Amino acid sequence: MSAEDWSVEDLVQQYKAGSISRRDFVARLAGAGISAGLIFAILQACGGGEKRPTSQQQPGAVVTTVPQARSTFTPTRRGGGGTVRVLWWQAPSILNPHLSSGTKDRDGSRIFLEPLVAFDAEANLVPILAAEIPSVEKGTLDPGRKWIIWKLKKGVTWHDGTPFTAEDVVFTWQYASDPETAALSQGGYRKIESIEKIDDLTVKVTLKEPTVDWTTPWSNSDGLILPKHVHERYKGKEARNAPANLKPIGTGPYKIVEFRPNDIIIADINPNYHVENRPFFDRIEMKGGGDAPSAARAVLQTGEFDFAWNLQVSWDELEAMEKAGQGVILVTQGGSQEHIQLNYTDPNVEIDGERASLKAPHPFFTDLRVRQAFALAMNKKLIVDQLYGKTGEVAHVYYYTPKKYVPDVQQEYNLDKANRLLDEAGWRRGPDGVRTKDGKRMKVLFQTSVNKLRQDTQAIIKQDLQKIGVEVELKSVIADVFFAADPGNPDNFPHFYADMQMYTYTRGGPDDYLDIFRSFLSTEVRQKANNWATQNTTRYVSKEFDALYEQAKRELDPVKAAELVKQMNKKLFDDVAVVPLVGRGGVAAAKKNLKDTNLSGWASNLWWLPYWHRE
Repeated sequence: MSAEDWSVEDLVQQYKAGSISRRDFVARLAGAGISAGLIFAILQACGGGEKRPTSQQQPGAVVTTVPQARSTFTPTRRGGGGTVRVLWWQAPSILNPHLSSGTKDRDGSRIFLEPLVAFDAEANLVPILAAEIPSVEKGTLDPGRKWIIWKLKKGVTWHDGTPFTAEDVVFTWQYASDPETAALSQGGYRKIESIEKIDDLTVKVTLKEPTVDWTTPWSNSDGLILPKHVHERYKGKEARNAPANLKPIGTGPYKIVEFRPNDIIIADINPNYHVENRPFFDRIEMKGGGDAPSAARAVLQTGEFDFAWNLQVSWDELEAMEKAGQGVILVTQGGSQEHIQLNYTDPNVEIDGERASLKAPHPFFTDLRVRQAFALAMNKKLIVDQLYGKTGEVAHVYYYTPKKYVPDVQQEYNLDKANRLLDEAGWRRGPDGVRTKDGKRMKVLFQTSVNKLRQDTQAIIKQDLQKIGVEVELKSVIADVFFAADPGNPDNFPHFYADMQMYTYTRGGPDDYLDIFRSFLSTEVRQKANNWATQNTTRYVSKEFDALYEQAKRELDPVKAAELVKQMNKKLFDDVAVVPLVGRGGVAAAKKNLKDTNLSGWASNLWWLPYWHRE
């Protein structure tokens, strides 16, 4: 039977009737281009039960049967493993994930705080603070995806001994969704209409509208649960004054000993951790500072550290370091993308005390022909070939994976066409080769974080933009500053006080398009009025895109939803709302004797930390 001869509905009926095996059912869905995440959702709806990972699974595989999540190493007692030293060269500056959009801060927080569930490398949901995965069969997931009942794990306590209960889940939603808190995580909570405490270990989450993405925010860093009894006094305007922002109290495997912002985290084992005989290590030290190449060397060549994160280093350099024999390179795929944003507002004009205001359109990026010319002048293939190698692929659209969401479009590299477009737009070359119009020079300030890979990328892009008559000033901001979320910090990426900027967004799941595309909604424009705490950094505004998003929010049919995602992707491509560059694999390094890191492209590198051990 060919794919054209059956529908998903037909397969579901056959599977429920027992006419086809689970393995054949999953294989046919995968063959039809349905992602692992949606296959999981379909299995749940059919009563397929929980699917949990093992450390032996390979990223990207479609898994049919999986045993209960556990490490290959089975300890007989908690601790005894000494100290594990990890290197986050972009050092955390705050340990409250709701008050930062930086991965570094959320990873630092993940040592102490935990979500209800997490996605493993194959996009299977794994319970963390949840007792089980909600399902239609169990009566804990609405078939129409309007409500979810979360059952919480028994016997979990906060680091100070207070029991973890449903009230903490309710409070985390209230905290993050309060506009006065100015939480950077608030986007994922806005779809929630209410959370009802059914009993101490059960909550019912009711959504404003049905959605296929019902696990958000509980399945990513936005969903790290805060203790009500600790943060209740600091909800709203006082949120940033909470002592626990720097000395967190969580349910995680380690308890805070010392935190020096932008330097080091030291944490000791939680003797009451809720997983038996875990964690293995007695202490974790997360050191910050330096740069990606030095972090790679510290694991791969010298063995000074056990693990290093986010190694934005050219592939040739990484391979050369690995030959020293101390460690191994780990690459995980998860949909993260290096991209360039073009500012739709003028960062050099201040109106009513606000720079980059919607009241001050950008002098040339509001012209589609100019944006098209800039995109045409960016040699993505050269960037991938020379800099990323096996860790990256050319990205033509913003949501570039799974492939069923990708329209059939490609951004070519064509300097001749770019020059013609700028001519048509009335930008003429002056004596020095730089284009001008109405006395205005075509000059851009192009910013990103300090990192050799990014500076090399900037250099390639600058060279090509100069060929089409653009004057380019490069700016590199220390990563700890660029990715910080302080509303008073003018050099961070949410303020976007430049014409162009470049960084990577990190996906929270394989089908989290509602969260990712929120970054282009007109209602999400970052501005002074919302403390730059929303998600639309470019200040792109399109009624057509907003309408597509609203349709996608309500669409529960996976095939129709995928078509709407394609349309949103195509709209952003046609408008050059953003310039996708590189689909980036997450790159880390681990010493050869550090085992069961079980990295996932859909979760923090530390999501499996309780199960790490040394061989």
